[in-house]
Amino acid sequence: KVCLGPLEDKHISHYLRLSDDPELIATMGWRPFGADEKERFLQTMQVLTLPYCIDGKPIIFGIISAADNKAIGFISIKGINKAKASAELGIGIMEKEYRGRGYGTEALKLAANYAFNDLGLRLLGLTVFPTNQRATKAYEKVGFRKRKVLKRSWLMPNGEYVDMWLMELSRDQWALR
Repeated sequence: KVCLGPLEDKHISHYLRLSDDPELIATMGWRPFGADEKERFLQTMQVLTLPYCIDGKPIIFGIISAADNKAIGFISIKGINKAKASAELGIGIMEKEYRGRGYGTEALKLAANYAFNDLGLRLLGLTVFPTNQRATKAYEKVGFRKRKVLKRSWLMPNGEYVDMWLMELSRDQWALR
């Protein structure tokens, strides 16, 4: 269904144009990006929300539809903490017609496999807004489990702080699926 590849400048330019989609604003919690805001977009993909993650160079992939070779989103492994063998995942399916069709789930599986088997990590975490039930279901299909609510942990574009679920997947849980 999908493959992961390098996130190219042409993908980012395309995603900037899609960033004002109301569904993306609600599920990603961002202010839309202008055509000249590549750096802010890249910085947004690197924001860490988990306490056990540390600053460092993220690994960011483009999500490519295998059927038509179209760049449809991104996935990042960020905040890699080598001492704790942990990291945070971030994902966005930017192309509206590819949402809700299993592409994100497949990308998550590929990224988890890479993180556990190639990077040697033992724990992956992510955060999701409680209202984003479609993403939560995708995360659960991959094996992520809700651990706790991070109260008022994300500042929305309207100035309101909202809660997020912390979800985690261990290498041991991944191996059992």
